[in-house]
Amino acid sequence: MKYFWIALGAALIILVAVIFGLPKRPFEPTSESGRLKVAATMFPLYDIVREVGGDYVDAKLIVPPGASPHFFEFTPRQLQELQDTRLLFEIGHGVDAWISRIENVAPGAQRITVDKGIQLRKAAANKDDEGDEEHEENSDGIDPHYWLHLGNARIMASTVADSLAAADPAHAGVYQENVRDYQEKLAVKEQELLALLAPLRGEKILTLHDAWYYFSDNFGLEVVGTFEPAVGGEPTPRYLENLRKQIKAYGISVVFFEPQLITPSLSHFAQDEGLRLALIDEVGGVEGRMTYLELMDYNARAVLEAFRGAP
Repeated sequence: MKYFWIALGAALIILVAVIFGLPKRPFEPTSESGRLKVAATMFPLYDIVREVGGDYVDAKLIVPPGASPHFFEFTPRQLQELQDTRLLFEIGHGVDAWISRIENVAPGAQRITVDKGIQLRKAAANKDDEGDEEHEENSDGIDPHYWLHLGNARIMASTVADSLAAADPAHAGVYQENVRDYQEKLAVKEQELLALLAPLRGEKILTLHDAWYYFSDNFGLEVVGTFEPAVGGEPTPRYLENLRKQIKAYGISVVFFEPQLITPSLSHFAQDEGLRLALIDEVGGVEGRMTYLELMDYNARAVLEAFRGAP
């Protein structure tokens, strides 16, 4: 019996040594749930991340639903909640430049701009009273709203899948399966909306600000003017006079605005010019637009309804 206990003790010591001597797995959970902790700057990207990540990713949305990414400011609590984040997914090109502040609280986080492989547009240039060009908040001359094109969303999803797989090789196969399934859903929705908007191909639209060029490219529309020369910037009298000429030349009867950026001056201008206001949404995350697919579906149908109601 004595030798039995000695042998058992020796076996336990060997077992412990073997367990603790094994190499560490490449994936180290960073959330209490044991999932890879990641964050995305804005809702459409966040939804793509959670679709691709599935059960193995703990995804956090940084800009709250209903808020504009153009004017976002962190609270101390939000910064604290991002401390253990492993991956930070961003759109880039100025629309979410505030993400750099996270580097102070999460120095180990990897920032990933999801524009790889996307054909980016140059930012539209508008003229002020002196004829100087004004751009949006981006400083590199690129239009950052590329997520508003369903084809681009498929490419973004691939970038997300590859990034998750690199950070968590143990579940790389799951991420690749998830992205294939999601890309198929995106392709189906794109074909559905292309058919829906086919009667509007070539139509001219007027928008609040320069967010809708990729969307228009996707569905064969053409943005011929924006109310704001730059996001958040009030138009000058000369700018508005030029805009009136475009409205008359193209027979515009509707101006499309976003809920995050509507201004009293736009409402007054629309009333003065006899324009109807129609709501489209670049961000979503609210009732009726709780997924990226719902957001794109909503926008396409809102455009269709706006033209159906045109005199």
